[in-house]
Amino acid sequence: MNLFNDIKIIWELISSYPKLTVIIVIFGVIAFLGYTLTPPIFRGTLIHALMQIKDYKPITGSVEIGVRRFFPMFEFAIITGSFSIITILTESSFILRWWGENIFFMILPMLIFIGMVGLIASFLFTYAEYFIVLEDKRIIESIKESVILVISNLRKTILIFILILLISARVILNVILILFIPMGVIILTSWLATTFLHSIAFVIIGIFALGVLLVASYLMGLFNVFSTAVWVFTFAVLTEKQQVSTPIKDVDLGGGELKKE
Repeated sequence: MNLFNDIKIIWELISSYPKLTVIIVIFGVIAFLGYTLTPPIFRGTLIHALMQIKDYKPITGSVEIGVRRFFPMFEFAIITGSFSIITILTESSFILRWWGENIFFMILPMLIFIGMVGLIASFLFTYAEYFIVLEDKRIIESIKESVILVISNLRKTILIFILILLISARVILNVILILFIPMGVIILTSWLATTFLHSIAFVIIGIFALGVLLVASYLMGLFNVFSTAVWVFTFAVLTEKQQVSTPIKDVDLGGGELKKE
């Protein structure tokens, strides 16, 4: 019943404000396209640029690589995003909101199992996108190579994974502390609104909220670059080690391989 009531309310709002609805839909489509199309390109560009920086090479051409790797990176994001923690939490909240607590607790063990499988898969697929961008491999081949690389270097990958988790927890804590500051601003604004003009209070809270948003975005962007750089350097070291440890075949002077008896 709640679902039908919400649909009815939304339809009444659409019927009452058709022009505003069209504008909202247009901005929604633009935001959706930007949210889905730009991250794979920027991710591929960042990975290639960091590898170029590691090798002391210019980063010119990284944007082109990001565009060229868009489709495999987009498909990889869909594969990994379908069972990510954020997706599981979103689906859990949707089930709890629309279907009630009984259905939610009935499906909860399945959601927990899917979440655990997603964590393991995300860990095994750690290096897949680096194979896609840096070595131009297909998705299935990149996933296979990533699983092999993770298993053969399990201890090092776990240590880097734990390091990234600890740093991410620290960054998220800092962002949360920054976001708690607007609560004090709201209290200050309410006092200013009762003492001075309402417009002054709104200008102050708007400027401060914009500053908080910029600081939080800067911290999260800095962490994204740092974590990507750590994984790029780790990928480069592990793949170089794997190539060095690959046994060399015996070759005779005539150019053919010697047959082993």
